[in-house]
Amino acid sequence: MYYVILDSEKYPPSILHEDQYFEWYNPMKKDHRVEFRGSMNQCYTYMAKRESLPEGI
Repeated sequence: MYYVILDSEKYPPSILHEDQYFEWYNPMKKDHRVEFRGSMNQCYTYMAKRESLPEGI
């Protein structure tokens, strides 16, 4: 399982494997947002669609 993580509005989201996610982030803290969960290919597809959307949607 891979996660698309947004931890700052200034930086683009990151794609992390679940092992890395649990090493670097505490799911109980509200210092980040999980935008999407899925396979690596699903995460990259989500990122490509997210980038193609106009701002404000």
